[in-house]
Amino acid sequence: MGNITEKDTSVDRKNLGFSGSKQQIVANKKFLEANPVAKRWFELAEIPVADMSAESLRIKEGEDKPEDILRHAQKWVKNHQQKYDSWLETARQAAN
Repeated sequence: MGNITEKDTSVDRKNLGFSGSKQQIVANKKFLEANPVAKRWFELAEIPVADMSAESLRIKEGEDKPEDILRHAQKWVKNHQQKYDSWLETARQAAN
């Protein structure tokens, strides 16, 4: 795996002692070429690991129906509206 540094094993300035997982969006290259706004939005969007873990727990505890997940996503957006809106605004500039 190579040399792992403290930076590789730290999240929010806390050294976990192991490399954290990195979430990323996977998309079809042709889709991204045809949709530069979506491509840019995918590059900008960052959901904190703690938020993803909380969502996984909700799903594990039974809130796993599509409408549950949609409700969770809408609540997350509402709670992070300014950040979400800035991602959209920046992404839309890719269309120009």
